[in-house]
Amino acid sequence: MEIVSKSSEHTYKIGKTIGEKLKPRDILALIGDLGSGKTTFVKGLAEGIDIKNPINSPSFLIIKEYKGKYPFLHIDVYRLNNPEIELFNIGLEEYLKDDYIIAIEWADRILNYLPDNRLEIEFLHMSNNERKIIFKPKGERYKNLIEGLKECLS
Repeated sequence: MEIVSKSSEHTYKIGKTIGEKLKPRDILALIGDLGSGKTTFVKGLAEGIDIKNPINSPSFLIIKEYKGKYPFLHIDVYRLNNPEIELFNIGLEEYLKDDYIIAIEWADRILNYLPDNRLEIEFLHMSNNERKIIFKPKGERYKNLIEGLKECLS
């Protein structure tokens, strides 16, 4: 499924709509260039999960944890140089086993280390403020999630 977002506010709203439907152990792999809307989308996700704290990109921290309706991890792997070692050092494998909702920016750098069941979301620059957001559900849970949201997101 693809959506064209007309503005950052629209990208935020799409994120919020999806966030309202997420459950513990859901994994969102966000892919896109700098400025393509990934962090704006995550801010919407966080509101959908009832997180009250401000969300910003964890580029220098790699992982930020938030408390809301469910525990939420915002991960940014942009600065990883050696993913195999660094993902082990930050405990990604343990986080994946726990009841977090996890959103990973720059996930294309670590797809081999993520579970097969995940929702990949690609953000593409179009013109001005427009972004194409492409949803690639991997696994039944995410196919059903996107199918159930088609009307809300269009």
